[in-house]
Amino acid sequence: MCVAVQFCTFRDMADSTVELINKEFIPLAANGWGFGAVLTARGEVVAPPLHSGDTGGPDGTNNPFAPKRLRAALEKFKQMAPEKRKTSIEELPNSWKGKAAEPNPPAEGLILKQYIRGFHRDADGKMHSDGQVPLHDSLWMTKAEWQSLVPEQPKVGDSRTVPAFLVSRIGVYHASVLGGANTVRISAAPKPTLTLTVEDSSPDQLRMRLQGSLQTSEYQGTPKSIGTMDSQVFGCLHYDVKKKTFSRFDLAVVGDVTGTSRPPPKGRTMVAVLLFQLSPGDTPWRRTPPWGRVVSRDYFKAGPYFD
Repeated sequence: MCVAVQFCTFRDMADSTVELINKEFIPLAANGWGFGAVLTARGEVVAPPLHSGDTGGPDGTNNPFAPKRLRAALEKFKQMAPEKRKTSIEELPNSWKGKAAEPNPPAEGLILKQYIRGFHRDADGKMHSDGQVPLHDSLWMTKAEWQSLVPEQPKVGDSRTVPAFLVSRIGVYHASVLGGANTVRISAAPKPTLTLTVEDSSPDQLRMRLQGSLQTSEYQGTPKSIGTMDSQVFGCLHYDVKKKTFSRFDLAVVGDVTGTSRPPPKGRTMVAVLLFQLSPGDTPWRRTPPWGRVVSRDYFKAGPYFD
């Protein structure tokens, strides 16, 4: 059986519940649609959707993974006729037919694992958690894209503007801090200023520093911005000259967030942190496609990306 859920429903679950889910259910990621619905492989509803919102904790009545709810759905499923518990490709729901598997990373491409976290900064500069769950994503680059980051004749001290694809990839598809489904735009003023500087060059390794700034604004179905982030970008890139691949690709994007409808407590400011690190992509989890790649065909386009 399949159950449609959101990431918040996974918090604080007992090991026994995790074992039950892994054995009897297939979780489906949901962004509002069908939240909590339990379906057969034929698409028949075993348990109806719940209200997308506060789950009420691991045993809450609005939690799709509440043990009592899962067991009741499983019992109902087992009482169904055998032919209804199984299906063939021809019998799949029309909305499921023709769906391709999750997109794979580009051939010989680069994968960065992303971590997203919000903080509240007090008057003394001390950081406090914003109380939200850290989020994860992945950033993909094609072979041609990551190769464009490597200078043909590197000289220590040389600087150049970061290729447009990386500016738009980060700013448009990986800088949403107020809601994963929001639209993000990069501001033309102040103009993004991201540069790559060669810090060391040898026959074995090329070391580069990425640094700069950009401003992004988020939108939620209206022309008015729901928040703006003024970010500083810092990166450390190591390129293995002999293997012709990156051995290190660390990025940190740190930004002050203003103009939100839910400001931090009085006396504090909101800060968002986006961290990226090289991923080998050697497991299905590490090959999980970027959210922006799933929802947009333009993920690998380099712009225009300004307001």
